[in-house]
Amino acid sequence: MLRYTLASPKNIITEDVPEPSAGAGEVLIEIKRMGICGSDIHAYYGRHPFMPLPVTPGHEFSGVVAALGEGVNDFKIGDRVSAMPQIYCGECINCVAGRYNICLSLVVIGCQCPGAGQRLLPVDSRLVIKLPDSMSLDRGAMLEPAAVGIHACKRAGGVKDKKVVILGAGTIGNLAAQAARAAGAKSVIITDFSRHRLSLAKKCGVEHAATPDVLSETIQSVFGSDGADVIIECVGANETVSQAINLARKGTDIVVAGVFGEKLSVDMGLVQDKELRLIGTLMYTADSWADAVDYFTSGAVDPDPLVDRRFPYERLADAFDYIEANRERAVKVLIDAG
Repeated sequence: MLRYTLASPKNIITEDVPEPSAGAGEVLIEIKRMGICGSDIHAYYGRHPFMPLPVTPGHEFSGVVAALGEGVNDFKIGDRVSAMPQIYCGECINCVAGRYNICLSLVVIGCQCPGAGQRLLPVDSRLVIKLPDSMSLDRGAMLEPAAVGIHACKRAGGVKDKKVVILGAGTIGNLAAQAARAAGAKSVIITDFSRHRLSLAKKCGVEHAATPDVLSETIQSVFGSDGADVIIECVGANETVSQAINLARKGTDIVVAGVFGEKLSVDMGLVQDKELRLIGTLMYTADSWADAVDYFTSGAVDPDPLVDRRFPYERLADAFDYIEANRERAVKVLIDAG
């Protein structure tokens, strides 16, 4: 079986490895779709703080059940599935509190252990989700980033009836903006330097889109003098965190969802003076996955316009090259394994 491994920055190699089997309590998934995430791109450049190389990427995926391990009774061969990629202990203080997304010994499939960059992937059955009959495999692979955006909205205590600004209109930013609308936000503004990404956001139903240079004026025009209640940072850059802090009114919540390749210089004086809350967000829990399924099924969130290109499984390395050459245009690239 071929496995695609990011061996070192910008160096994807193929390895011939034995086919895995389904162990006790596991589902063996034949990968059909794999999404390339912003985290994968950070790792591709050797700039992800929590994805050491070498790694076989792929934490956004869908497929069909190829085999069942001993004791697995909730699935059958051929079921169309996706899976949460979080391997957690279930026993630490955070897991016991239901916050297994920040398990003290968390390992993420495709980040710290092999992911969907191999055609057959064994996954703990407790993490596997059967797709609704009406849901495409493409959308099944998009549940993961949608859950990230949904969880980010929840980390601010929910966004119902709130005025929300999303910094960054990539996959996570777009889906966070759509999730905010679906969760009842009063109004949503999304911002990005890429007019293509802003156009996609509008196509997905996000009401207000602006480039960063006019964001302050847009907030004033759309939200009035009260400004934003919640700002969700989905870029992972010093400039966008600083912009969030500077644009926040006193008492605004800032949710930090971006992945940072470098340490930041943050004006904590303004954080203190404005009594801001800087809130970290990591991945999701099962409730956000359930919401993603509901939003996709109901049409409240539409991920389809985000898929910019697809590559066959045998050209996985070419997909990374495409993203590098089309940084402004590439939003979601899918690996299509048939």
